[in-house]
Amino acid sequence: DDIHMPEATFVGGHPFLQESKVVIPCSCCSNESPPLVIGSDFDGIITAVVGSEVNKDEYQVGQRVCGMNHQQSVFSEKGSWAEFTITQEKSIVSIPDAISFTDAAAAVMPLFVIHGLLEVFEKKIKGKERIVVIGASGGIGSMLVTMLHKTFADYNLHITGVCSGRNEEFVLGLGADRVVDYTKGPIEIALKKGAGDETALYDVVFDIVGGKSSYDSGKAVLRKGGSFISCVGPEAWIGDEILSTTAMLSWVGQVLWYSGILNMIPGSHPTYYMVAPSDLGKDTYSKAFENEAIPHVDKVFPFDDIDNLKAAMELVRSHRVKGKVVMKLK
Repeated sequence: DDIHMPEATFVGGHPFLQESKVVIPCSCCSNESPPLVIGSDFDGIITAVVGSEVNKDEYQVGQRVCGMNHQQSVFSEKGSWAEFTITQEKSIVSIPDAISFTDAAAAVMPLFVIHGLLEVFEKKIKGKERIVVIGASGGIGSMLVTMLHKTFADYNLHITGVCSGRNEEFVLGLGADRVVDYTKGPIEIALKKGAGDETALYDVVFDIVGGKSSYDSGKAVLRKGGSFISCVGPEAWIGDEILSTTAMLSWVGQVLWYSGILNMIPGSHPTYYMVAPSDLGKDTYSKAFENEAIPHVDKVFPFDDIDNLKAAMELVRSHRVKGKVVMKLK
């Protein structure tokens, strides 16, 4: 989303959710607007604590914290791709001594989204659930597999990760019990293959990719009454490009249909959840840090010139990152 906002493709190019053009001020044009600073997630050291409403016993100068500022165009919060940013108490959490700055920065966005996914899941968990994670090797999916494996260890969950075959060992190493390679055909065929002649069915499908094919595959392998929980919705990789007005209306209509109307109609279809978390979910960060659920960092780029910035964005845009990409300020 840090890339999608300045490119005006955030949520498919939805108006009112985009950033204004970047304006570069110069010494001879003092009346120019300040430059647009994008970016949402960050970590660093507190340099000042301002305001009577801040809990100064919990947050102090010199403390290591990580957090996320909400979208600048809607919430008017400060961007984080800079040496300094301004944030709010509700938007940060303390970084334990055992967690590095790199790992904390990599965890912020995944845990923000995972907080929304787990809010739904935790209301339904009983134990021994069979779970599918579609998009298990990316930044959010890989952290979700780790969280399910480590923070729900007492529930004996069976986790199947869907990713490309080249990432199979990586996802198994995160705690998945099984991996299905989406490059080898419709994933529902492989997912249904249980032990011997057994047909495997699942209780929960977490969708980190989006699109009709993900939903169709999830629907095909879920038990009656199962849950399909998506953080993307009916448009795969939404934000990669600007949607037409027709496509945008179709996306909104499908979200309303699947998560609203269809859920009220009796039938064999799964219960559809579209999650869009709004708060940081500090309890999720606490659980992750306490259980040493640390994200995998694929690559760290120094944030020192435009070439490194372009390389980092192109790697993220490729959807071939194994875990997270981090930019490091000097």
